[in-house]
Amino acid sequence: MSPNVEVKFRTAQIGMHANHIASNEHFRGTQFNGIWGAHNCLSANLGGALRLSGNVNYGHRIARYAMVMGKQFDYGLTANIKPIDRLLISASFNHSQSDDLITDERLFSQAVFWSRLSLQVSRELSMRFVSQYNDRWKTWDVDPLITYRINSLTMFYIGSTHNYRDFDLAQDGREGWDLTDRQFFMKLQYLFRI
Repeated sequence: MSPNVEVKFRTAQIGMHANHIASNEHFRGTQFNGIWGAHNCLSANLGGALRLSGNVNYGHRIARYAMVMGKQFDYGLTANIKPIDRLLISASFNHSQSDDLITDERLFSQAVFWSRLSLQVSRELSMRFVSQYNDRWKTWDVDPLITYRINSLTMFYIGSTHNYRDFDLAQDGREGWDLTDRQFFMKLQYLFRI
């Protein structure tokens, strides 16, 4: 069951919605009853060059790795900035934490910072740079991509993924940021007309 309410205002194209969910779930042989969550979201489009949004969620959710019910609190902020017509900067911050419903023990806490820089150099050529930091796992991902698109079915792109981790001397036997995984890729796609 998930009722939803949405309100939109004309001023600065402001929108707001809220919903509530209530459910029961059978997960990995265990029955969880009394699952619920409340969600609130607010967004504002301020003149096309700036769009902001935020959300807050609270409820009783399954902490799936611990197989217990948790009191979960999530919130997030997102910004899309378009300083010039061909450049879009997007950034978001999301935080989630859960405490055991019975013992109040912290089950997890995690914050994720994400950003994307997109530049349309010409009609055909575009570049994108995505990065993400996860404070729970102390990881940082960097993903650049260059695309040359003639049409929707004829394109070439080349990119890479770079994953870093902040190692802990006591747990890992080494410390500091180090590259854990790297991948290079490219794709050529061409439309043949018969």
